[in-house]
Amino acid sequence: MASSQFRTSSSSQLRTVASATATAELFEHIVRSLYAASFTHQLNPAQWNALRYFRSAPANARSLKSFARHQLVADSTASQTIAALVRKSLVTKERDPDDRRGVVIALTETGHEILRHDPMLRLASAFAELEEEALTAAADVASRVAKRLFLMQDAEKP
Repeated sequence: MASSQFRTSSSSQLRTVASATATAELFEHIVRSLYAASFTHQLNPAQWNALRYFRSAPANARSLKSFARHQLVADSTASQTIAALVRKSLVTKERDPDDRRGVVIALTETGHEILRHDPMLRLASAFAELEEEALTAAADVASRVAKRLFLMQDAEKP
């Protein structure tokens, strides 16, 4: 049972666990809020994520395989997301001039335009209001928590 992980013997440790749980719940609330806000402009969260990826990915990483690897999803899942964006005229797929078997994915002008309405901008704006020291600390905490979660996921794999 998950709660057995948190059995401790001192009141100090109990306060730390309570604080960690409250912080985790706050993070969950932020994530849920962003997720819910990401069903807008006829896009879903995965599609917004893909648009952000292809806006910032270097030219040699604008492929289905690179996108799937970055998102930690199967190629078929990434393919479905990209196909939806092609149907909506937000990205294009063209043959890679350096590898005729490969495809390069690029944002269209409409894709760039819709990113001006990216729900992630609300979160970025909230972070931008923090003082530099608090923003640096938030980035450090987020990075450390993400790394720890990935390590835990890897450890749980058979």
